[in-house]
Amino acid sequence: MLPRTIPPQQFAPKSPMPALRHLLGLALLPLIAASCGTSVQMDVGPEGVSQTSTKQALLPQAPPQLDAKLFQRIAILGSSASDGFNLQLETGAPTRLADYFKAGLLVDHQLAYDGASSATFMNPEKIAGRGAAKALEADPTLLVAVDFLFWFFYGSGGPGNTVEFRRERLEAGLALLDGFQCPVLVGDLPKMSGAAGGMIPMASMPPSDSFNAANERIYAWAKAKPNVTLVPLDAFNESAATGQPFLVGGVTWDPAVSGGVLQLDQLHPNLAGTALLALQSLLSLADARGASLDGIMMTNPEQLVDAVDDLISER
Repeated sequence: MLPRTIPPQQFAPKSPMPALRHLLGLALLPLIAASCGTSVQMDVGPEGVSQTSTKQALLPQAPPQLDAKLFQRIAILGSSASDGFNLQLETGAPTRLADYFKAGLLVDHQLAYDGASSATFMNPEKIAGRGAAKALEADPTLLVAVDFLFWFFYGSGGPGNTVEFRRERLEAGLALLDGFQCPVLVGDLPKMSGAAGGMIPMASMPPSDSFNAANERIYAWAKAKPNVTLVPLDAFNESAATGQPFLVGGVTWDPAVSGGVLQLDQLHPNLAGTALLALQSLLSLADARGASLDGIMMTNPEQLVDAVDDLISER
């Protein structure tokens, strides 16, 4: 699930930096603070008019470190990707998205609640709603809900399998997130066409022309909520489908060398893909805040995979 194309302009998140800095293998763009100084000399030209000449070029300032207090009490809500569906086939024991934060965070942190469930598809309103209520009770400092909305738009579609029903259910999912005042990480809707007719029954697959409007609604909702940061899962997924190298966290991931990021079902991320998902989520948060993950989270995906593997093997 990593990006091939930058989301359409109408879908642009509050800050465009995540799509520009860490997706698609684009070069990282330096953040230049307005306070960057220059050494300027005033010269008098032949006409007696003052002219300015810059003696020193503007130098980019390193972004500040992301606030470590965000990770004091982490809550996780989501579906099968956050639940680590079938990751035990690679690690030998149940493995969840929460394990990537436990293994990779370099600052003090606590998992206040983990409500990710692979069963969400059976009844997203009930199962995700119950999890959201418990997450609120946990009083988190950060909510990671990267795949929370997925089954509110996918699934049976209800009576008549209509797009309108899917849109109404998506609104129900957004309403569950409205109750959180802490920073929230939530993903948009990826087009998992490779899993259609397999892991995702055809009746559960939304029409291909319904995603733009649905994602537009998600971005509009997020734009109105200063505490919400969007993680571009749609672009993340399209990039993975190309098989081409991409950049994440300053490291190039080449599927031809390091392997793909999806399981054989073409729906769920594998061990490496979940590492990239965890990193992209926190990179999106850091970018939205004009900050850096340095010293906060392990940012090399291969090292993160090894750290998770070691963590699970010690259980």
